Amino acid sequence: MLVSTGANISEDLIDAMGFGYWQGSHQVDDQELLESDVNRYYDVYGKETDYREMELLITDFLMTTKRSHPYTSSELLYLFGKWLNKKKIPAIVATAAAHGVPVFSPAMADSAYGETFLMAKNQGHPIILDSVREFDQFVGIGEKTKEVGVIYIGGGVPKDFTQLLAISVSPRTKDEGVKGRRGHLRKGLKEYYYPHRYAIQITTDSPQWGGLSGCTLEEAISWGKIDIEGKRAVCYCDATIALPLIAHALNERVSFRRKAPDLSWLFKDVT
Repeated sequence: MLVSTGANISEDLIDAMGFGYWQGSHQVDDQELLESDVNRYYDVYGKETDYREMELLITDFLMTTKRSHPYTSSELLYLFGKWLNKKKIPAIVATAAAHGVPVFSPAMADSAYGETFLMAKNQGHPIILDSVREFDQFVGIGEKTKEVGVIYIGGGVPKDFTQLLAISVSPRTKDEGVKGRRGHLRKGLKEYYYPHRYAIQITTDSPQWGGLSGCTLEEAISWGKIDIEGKRAVCYCDATIALPLIAHALNERVSFRRKAPDLSWLFKDVT
């Protein structure tokens, strides 16, 4: 499964729709860019008009959903992915939906999606996201799996949300443990935790500032989120450099791929 910021799974649509971004410079007059309707991502530029087209596309989709139905982000993004596939728009959520991969976005409104929710509401079609049911669904995955491996690209809300999968099974199961899972018991609190067995982190942040993006995997051991006996590695690098290299190397070297777990039960209420 994928846990993402709303920005990553909305702003990629600009490329998928055929508009794109272009190389610029960070040494520029930003007021001049503003007056030219150009948005700056450090040294990459994008047109505000293209951004608006992306928002209109999302709003068109939202108008096809059930009015005032309480969706989780994974349900809404699954439906959006299927809708995009019909339109042959190869975005991240479209590829995920085609392969049955759930996409969670716990802070979905903190992006273009938030604006499109307002745009749909203004057209008499309010969108409801049920974040409590979403978290319950997400933690439920932790009850149905034997081991969990994670790859963190950056950090922020998606990383913390994923980290919680290791420890939030305990309150969900009333501290009774999960059959078939190798859990650990905090003796002082008498609660179970299920640390991630494998972990890779790609980040440009450093830990001493206290932010989650730079938080080390070793620090996460103290929370019961990463297994002390598990395999873990950190790569301090720009993800746009490291991730393609890792993906290319895996494609060349790994000939066997295990069958992915069936998570279609996450979409049973919308299919």
